Amino acid sequence: MTLIKDDFLLNNKTAVKLYQKAKDLPIYDFHCHLDPKEIYENKNYDNITQLWLAGDHYKWRLMRAFGIEEDYITGDAEDYDKFKAFMHMVPYSIVNPMYHWCSLELKRYFNEDTDLDKVNIKKLYKSLNRKLAKSSHTPQNLIKQSNVKVVCTTDDPCDDLAYHRLLNEDKNVTFKVIPTFRPDSYVFLSSATIQEKIAQLDQSTDCDIRDLNSYIEALKARIHYFDRQGARSSDQSFEKTPLMTASSEEAHAIYTALINGENVSETEQYELAGYILTEISKVYHELKWVVQFHLGPTRNNNTRMYERVGTDSGFDSVGEPLSAKSLNAMLDHLEQHQALSDTIIYPNNGNDHLMVQATAGNFSNSEHKVQLGAAWWFNDTKEGMEQHLVDYANVGLLAKFVGMLTDSRSMISYTRHEYFRRILCNFLGDKIEKGEIALSESTMNQMVKDICYNNAVRLFKIDGVKEV
Repeated sequence: MTLIKDDFLLNNKTAVKLYQKAKDLPIYDFHCHLDPKEIYENKNYDNITQLWLAGDHYKWRLMRAFGIEEDYITGDAEDYDKFKAFMHMVPYSIVNPMYHWCSLELKRYFNEDTDLDKVNIKKLYKSLNRKLAKSSHTPQNLIKQSNVKVVCTTDDPCDDLAYHRLLNEDKNVTFKVIPTFRPDSYVFLSSATIQEKIAQLDQSTDCDIRDLNSYIEALKARIHYFDRQGARSSDQSFEKTPLMTASSEEAHAIYTALINGENVSETEQYELAGYILTEISKVYHELKWVVQFHLGPTRNNNTRMYERVGTDSGFDSVGEPLSAKSLNAMLDHLEQHQALSDTIIYPNNGNDHLMVQATAGNFSNSEHKVQLGAAWWFNDTKEGMEQHLVDYANVGLLAKFVGMLTDSRSMISYTRHEYFRRILCNFLGDKIEKGEIALSESTMNQMVKDICYNNAVRLFKIDGVKEV
């Protein structure tokens, strides 16, 4: 039985027509975790397991839920055995987006219309590997095949960005690979991390880091370095909203206490984070960067597994709802200090979507736009995206939504853009056919194009990237 048909997820005639305007649009991936080194070296993958399962904690969580032993997930089992274990699980992932994502990836990149519950796993493994050995399936060609114009990676502030330079000097690379400044581990400090962060900044800058002021100056130096390498955005992720209540003296005292290994409360850590964030945000504002905030996840919850397999391995979860008061206070503080830029906020808890979009409206004007970001992580499901569109539109302007991103480490996750586009067109088509929207076909087509691509082009303003 074929799952991926032309009308997949398109449940009305208007949705089908709208999708014809969306399906061939370029992709602007303004937040992902692709490795620029992997893109530049452009080597064929050894096998489908290396491409499909390595580093994908979405898949790992489901494999654990199915009862698969860790050796077949992050352990030392043979790659074929890992693939076999995963494929045994896939039919049971119905309603989870993994069921749709896997089907889309198999169809779009390998032309496989596989019955996932009746598949000959060994035969499929060999077939996929034969295709992966072709030049059409190198990292760069997979990205080109996906019609991607911009890839914005996520990069440590002390990264030298050498592979970004090499990629952008390579005339054969038809898409842009842009760095994104990701300083959250340098902003939210603890006594366990502060010395390491100082050492890294000290090594990558000419700054003599003696105190909090010089520490912040070193971070600012790295922002300017990223800007010279083409960066147009920063991204910060915190479990809670940074607090903007510490004076300069109080922030310096907290920083000094951390240096000395003294006990510092979580509240004080978030106060220091708010102070540092304010200072570096002034540079974001000056450079006219887009600022992204990923807020809310609680990370590394399973201590035993964290010690065994490390971070980003599938042991993070939805956190508590954000504080509307703290979020408003953070944005208000940044605006008062000439430090608020165009801003995208992604809450990890889907219950926060309406609150975040309502908060965003308090700080959007002709100088900067603040908006709710795409349904993130545990929310980028079919139903999660549908509810996100409702919440975004109910208190904002859906036509101005900056759209989808992959947030992925895989070169074949670009089908998530197709998934979003189908859901968007079905959502709008359904309302048109119910008589809730009465606009011309040309207006609706333009709105779809804008949400899927043009709004990102306008927001990030990367040289050489044009609207369609």
